[in-house]
Amino acid sequence: MNEKSKYSDFILKDNMSHQPPMLLVDEILYETQDTGSTAFTIRKDNIFLNSDGSFCREAFIEIAAQSFAAVDIYHKKRDNLKTTKGFLAAVRDFSFYADAKENDRLICEIHKFDEMEKLHFVNAKISSDEGILFAKGEFRIYELPAEDIK
Repeated sequence: MNEKSKYSDFILKDNMSHQPPMLLVDEILYETQDTGSTAFTIRKDNIFLNSDGSFCREAFIEIAAQSFAAVDIYHKKRDNLKTTKGFLAAVRDFSFYADAKENDRLICEIHKFDEMEKLHFVNAKISSDEGILFAKGEFRIYELPAEDIK
């Protein structure tokens, strides 16, 4: 029996700033206050597929940032808080281990381990359903104060 996820009604393209083809998160798998997991399947028309069929490694960083945003927006909408815009402010120690390709389902696990004012410090790990590690590292997201959003 296929149980409906509590995230099924949360339509990412209706809530995220990014839209296809730049939207790189298909669904939220789970979330807590400081952690979350998302999934994304690489389709044949993905703009980040290289001519050799491999997925552009730098796009893993964007998947991580968007995964953080998806979980954060979900939390704010659930708690009836104003959503804000965030920007990728820094990337640190991101390492790449394997190439992904068309039809791979990527699982991105994020963990916010610190914050300072509106700067969020996040670790991410991106792997396949089969456990192949593609990338992991640290990034920082700067969240605009709500009053600065027009």
